[in-house]
Amino acid sequence: MELSIFHDGQFFIGLIEYKDGNKSKFAKHTFGSEPDDEEILIFIEKHLLKLIENTKTSVRTKMKKERVNPKRLQRQVAKEQKATKDLTKAQLALKEEKELKKKQSKKRNKAKKDAFKERKRKIKKYKAKEKHKGH
Repeated sequence: MELSIFHDGQFFIGLIEYKDGNKSKFAKHTFGSEPDDEEILIFIEKHLLKLIENTKTSVRTKMKKERVNPKRLQRQVAKEQKATKDLTKAQLALKEEKELKKKQSKKRNKAKKDAFKERKRKIKKYKAKEKHKGH
């Protein structure tokens, strides 16, 4: 059984996947505002099993290998937790916008830094020239 919680742009949604043999059942629960740990645990204890039992449709899935190396499993779990799940189009657009702004900011900061270095170099050159004139 796997519970994934994500934001669909307006509400937080819990997506439940229940595997029984070579069949999988899927259910969806809307939390509303961002759920805290306590609210999630209450949902798991009281509503999760009823929601899965009420689901009539099931999908055939292929069976995975039974035995998985524990270290590999640990790495896979860590990788899944890092990965973002089910991003909406709005979330993707916001992410792209953020990346674009980040690139623009980097360019702007680099140009500022280069201009500052150039200015310092010119001042240093000017001082060296003045020194050689003997003033």
